[in-house]
Amino acid sequence: MNEIERHIQQTTDRLQCIKQHLISVNSFRNAARELLEWCMDKRAFQPHFEAGLVSCLTVVSKVAPQAGYDFDLGYRLLAVCAAHKEKFSANSADLLTSWSEELGLLLLLR
Repeated sequence: MNEIERHIQQTTDRLQCIKQHLISVNSFRNAARELLEWCMDKRAFQPHFEAGLVSCLTVVSKVAPQAGYDFDLGYRLLAVCAAHKEKFSANSADLLTSWSEELGLLLLLR
């Protein structure tokens, strides 16, 4: 395994770990902050990270509106990623748009 492949594998493994932490109300905030920080770097949106990133964002879209989770942080994370949706596949971009709209509507209704 060369250095690039190792980096991709390590990042993919870390995204899987973050996903597990996003599920728990006790670790959501730290995991979401780490993911948000990672998504501030345009390299986060490379094709080989898409599946792991979308997997994490799927969790965020489901749990952020629930009691005990940081809704605002979840919404911000989805919004940051949606701003880069042109770097995602069409299906993932559609999911990002849908999640952002759903959480945006919930934000307005609060």
